[in-house]
Amino acid sequence: MSSPSIRVRKSGSPKPGHADLDRGAQSDREGVSVRVFVPAPALQAYVTFYYFVEAFGPLTDFLYPEWGNVRLAIAGDWRVINDPRDGGAPHDRVLFGPTDRCGEIVTHGGKTVGFGLTPLGWTRLIGSDAGAMANRVREIDDELGVDLMEMQAAFMADGDDDAAGVARFDAALLERLAHCAPNDPLVLAADRVLRRRPADVPTFAAEVGVAPRTLHRLCLRAFGFPPKRLLRRQRFLETLGVIRVSPDATFGELMGEDYHDQSHFNRDFRDFMGMTARDYARTPRALMQAAAAAQVQMQIPLSFALPEPPAD
Repeated sequence: MSSPSIRVRKSGSPKPGHADLDRGAQSDREGVSVRVFVPAPALQAYVTFYYFVEAFGPLTDFLYPEWGNVRLAIAGDWRVINDPRDGGAPHDRVLFGPTDRCGEIVTHGGKTVGFGLTPLGWTRLIGSDAGAMANRVREIDDELGVDLMEMQAAFMADGDDDAAGVARFDAALLERLAHCAPNDPLVLAADRVLRRRPADVPTFAAEVGVAPRTLHRLCLRAFGFPPKRLLRRQRFLETLGVIRVSPDATFGELMGEDYHDQSHFNRDFRDFMGMTARDYARTPRALMQAAAAAQVQMQIPLSFALPEPPAD
């Protein structure tokens, strides 16, 4: 396989929506190409980034635990398996709920585009109960108020014109944002407290200003998981983000300070990834490695940290 080539953005280049696009790209024409773009400023509290992925042949990889996603198949068949109940059949226009486990993506080759949603993006732009969609994959309905078949056809017509696709995503999501009610103040409060990584559930509830039972319901609705699971998930993902860009270091050197010892971290790794850390290190990850390289170029945190919340 030829060595991957990385196209690096120029310092101070404009954000998407301007004449030149600020993007990160990792490309190996014999394997996979991943290109990522930052959304318009007004969307950045709600949308993590846009991604354009091409596989130039059969590809199987895993997906890390993540927040919700919307994805459109542009060419080829793309199957994602998070929950056995979803069957793993190919989908064309897909809504992914937040996940707390490792998923699998399989394609014979093709192209897919999409965007990630922050928890605030899910509650405001999608609006449904995140807990009901946790670890689930299904064809999207009309949650975004957009004709996604028409959008999908437009992406197909774009060819390699990523700028047109970024502008299309920006326009559709800005329109959606303008017609959605603001987030519930309690959702905003829980989101802000979660960023501070409270030590335990009672502290989490106290800082949000609600009873633990109320916090439980709130976290399921907004984040997809109960508070205790959510705090463990965020602790693990913070360390996993460091691991993704530190291939030469040992896992013991990279563990977050919240882990008591290596065995504590190993238990979490097996729980959230469905494999041991040793198995992870031996597993080919062409797609995820390309995605990590593209995100690093764009200075998008690989710690799965949330972007800044909106001012309102």
